[in-house]
Amino acid sequence: MKKTTKEPKDIERRRPPEEGRPEGAEIYSAPPPPSKGRIIGLDCHPDTFTAAVFKGTTPHDAVKLQTRPDMSLAKFLAWAAREFTRDDLFLMEAGSNSFEIHRRLLALGLRAVVMESCHVGKHAKTYADNDKMAAARIALVYLQGKAPCVWVPDALTRERRELLHAYTKAVEDRTAATNSLKGYLNQFTIRTGRRTLETPATEKWVLSQRDWTPLQLELLAGYYRNLRFQSERRKVLQRLIGRQICAEPLMLRCMKLLGIGQINAFALLAIIGDVRRFERPEKLVAYIGLNPGQRESGRGKHVKLGIGKRGRGDMRHLLVQGAHAVLRTGKATPLGQWGWKIFARRGNRNVAVTAVARKLVVQVWHLLTGNPPAALEADKSFATKLKKLTIMLGKSLRADLGLPSKVDACVEHLESQILAKTIFSTA
Repeated sequence: MKKTTKEPKDIERRRPPEEGRPEGAEIYSAPPPPSKGRIIGLDCHPDTFTAAVFKGTTPHDAVKLQTRPDMSLAKFLAWAAREFTRDDLFLMEAGSNSFEIHRRLLALGLRAVVMESCHVGKHAKTYADNDKMAAARIALVYLQGKAPCVWVPDALTRERRELLHAYTKAVEDRTAATNSLKGYLNQFTIRTGRRTLETPATEKWVLSQRDWTPLQLELLAGYYRNLRFQSERRKVLQRLIGRQICAEPLMLRCMKLLGIGQINAFALLAIIGDVRRFERPEKLVAYIGLNPGQRESGRGKHVKLGIGKRGRGDMRHLLVQGAHAVLRTGKATPLGQWGWKIFARRGNRNVAVTAVARKLVVQVWHLLTGNPPAALEADKSFATKLKKLTIMLGKSLRADLGLPSKVDACVEHLESQILAKTIFSTA
C-alpha cells in the first residue's frame, strides 16, 4: 500500500501550467480555502485599502460577511490584527505595494497570498468596476480554484531588485541626457564623433565650434549639467552593486561564466532569488522568457513563435547582451563556436544569440545549485573581469570592504579567498 504525505496548508504548492502558459514556467497555486477560517479579498492602493470578507470554500457556498472600504494603512493593519487569526487567509493582487503588505501581514502572525495580476485581471472586464467589487472579485477568483500566485521575495532579494531597478533607470536617464545633448548639437551641424561628451575637453571643443549667443550658452550648460548628474548617479549606483558583488560569493562565481559581467551577475541573484524554487533549468529558462513558443492545432498547423515577450524582460535583455559578447569572441570559446554554427545553419543572428543566452541560463542554474558549469571564462579573462570590478570600486571603497588597496593584490585576494577554484578550474 502506497504511503501518502499530506502537504501543509501554509505552503504554496506547484501545479502544472495552465493553457496558454509556456511549458516549464514557474507557477504556484494558492493554499486550499480554510475550512474553519475566512478569506479576505484585499484591493490595494497606495493610500487606501478595501477588504471583502467571505466565508466558504467554493464560489457557490461563499457568503459575504462584510466589506470595509477606503481604510488607511494604519487602520487596515489594526483591523486585521484585531479581527483575524492564522486560520484566515488574506488575498491580494500583485501590485507595486503588495509585497510590502504581505510582509506586514506575516509580521502580525497572519497568512497572506499574492495572486498573479494577469489571472485576476481577466475577470475584471465587466460593465462596472470599483474598489468594493475588485476586493470581492479577488476572493471569488481564488475560490474558483487553481489560482496562480507569485513568489514573494525575501527582504534581501527585494533590496537587490530595488537597486537593480534604480541602476537600470539611471542608465536610461543617462542615455536620454546624452541623446538630448547630441540632438541639440545636431541642429548646429556639430557632431562629436568618438569624443566622450561629459569630459571637460569635449565641452571646451564644443564651445569652440561656433559663436554661441548668451541664451544658447545657458541652454548648453543645462544640457551638460543634466548629463554630468546622470553620469555621476549611474556611477554611484554601480559602486553599490560592486559592494554587493564583493559581499556575495555566488555573484563572483557567476562572473566566471562566459558573457556574465558585473551587472549580469548582480541581476541574476536579484531576480532569481532562491534558485531552489526552480526544479529544473528549463523552469528558470521559462521564467526569464527565453523558451520558444509554439502553436499547434490538429495535424496541419504547427507554428513556431520565437521567444516573444514572456517572462522577465529585464533579465532577458541583459542575457542577450551577454550572448552578443560570447559571439564576438568567435572561435575563442566552445560556446561561441556553437553559436556561430547555429547562425550558419539558420541564417539568423538573433536565433543564434537567443540560443546562446538560453545556454547561459542553464549554466547559471547548474552553478547556483552546486553543479560544476561548463561555459567558463579562461583564467586570464576572469582576472580581467575582477580587475575592472576592483578599479570601479575605487581605493576608498576597497578599504571600507577590507580589501587590499592595490588592484593586483585585490584581484588575487578575491580569487583566493572567495572563489572555489576546485569547481571553476579551467586547466
